[in-house]
Amino acid sequence: MSIRSAIDQSLTILGVIVIMVTVTLLTEAWTPLFVVMAGALMIGAGAWRLGTRLLPNRRIYVGLRSEVEYFIRLVRRLNSHALAEESEKVENLRVEMKESVDRMVSLAGQSGAPTVIG
Repeated sequence: MSIRSAIDQSLTILGVIVIMVTVTLLTEAWTPLFVVMAGALMIGAGAWRLGTRLLPNRRIYVGLRSEVEYFIRLVRRLNSHALAEESEKVENLRVEMKESVDRMVSLAGQSGAPTVIG
């Protein structure tokens, strides 16, 4: 879990606690507390992206997707080596990126294609 995600979730939990404590201390009836709890749960469900977890995106072109993700990792490595002025590694990455593009072309349009990351 990233620090940003942890902060987002912590803020949501703290917000729910603040709301519940305030409603509990300021009212004698339980009805407002239940309404606030239901609203806070909805906020939490949205913040934790519960909808996307319950209804996941069905990917058809899995092979192409994983090759694109591999290419993005190559781009990150390319930038790191370029900043460090490591020209030999940059050239090696250029060759590797061209090979990756060739694999993307061969995987395009193939549903359920196996992952072929070299």
